[in-house]
Amino acid sequence: MSRAIRHSPPFAAVGILVALLLATSGNWLIARKVIALLILPAGAIWLALLGLTLWPGLKRWLRLVLGGLWILYTLAGSPYLGVALLRPLEAPFLKAENSEQNFDALVLLGGGTILSPSGNPALGTHGDRVLRPAMLYHRERVGTLITTGRSVTERGEDRLLSRETSLLWQDLGVPEEKIVELSEPRNTSEEVAAVAELMRKRPEWKTVGLCSSASHLRRALKEAEEQGLELIPIPSDFRSMSLVVSPLYAIPQGRGFRDVQTALWEYLGGLF
Repeated sequence: MSRAIRHSPPFAAVGILVALLLATSGNWLIARKVIALLILPAGAIWLALLGLTLWPGLKRWLRLVLGGLWILYTLAGSPYLGVALLRPLEAPFLKAENSEQNFDALVLLGGGTILSPSGNPALGTHGDRVLRPAMLYHRERVGTLITTGRSVTERGEDRLLSRETSLLWQDLGVPEEKIVELSEPRNTSEEVAAVAELMRKRPEWKTVGLCSSASHLRRALKEAEEQGLELIPIPSDFRSMSLVVSPLYAIPQGRGFRDVQTALWEYLGGLF
């Protein structure tokens, strides 16, 4: 048997998978996106792992290991799994998104900003959590905005996330005197502790909201309860909206890896 024939099963399997994805795309626009995802690193690694799993002559244990890795990789980068994992975290706060309640103060947990190449603050991937408090302020539903946090995961001086958010709010028309910056906390636990200390100094604040990504709110509210705080959730940055059935989302991709990791991060944080 020639080498080409002996090595044809993995190539044939990969070819059949690609053909099925393209055949079920429905139109050329989706098919082109499928092709793009398959030749980008995440998709190319996915196909390569499948080919290696089916490579002739492998020992059984190695084939099982590669097959397991292919399945884990598929799940880790699946947008469908990401949505499924995020939904239980976000579902309790769906109704709160449209609440008409007014707040004496609103706390935004750090995050949602990035720095431009010139060092100016800008909205990041989770920027909705920065925008929502400013919107509520302009609707005259919030008296004072509180921003927290710093980043300690980058080189050089710590990034003051609270300051970045404050500058963006001011650019969006929120007066500086209506903003309180808590720049010392480095994680959710420290942020909530700093808010508790601030609220003890401001007994006139009777109704205080807590804004963060919807997937993070359950853990943040638990931290608040442990500090003796009764904060009202203000969700933002929802990511568990239903996806259409499409071969586009059968391919591991950046969105899937991001959402799966975000959800697992929150579940682990809730445990430990």
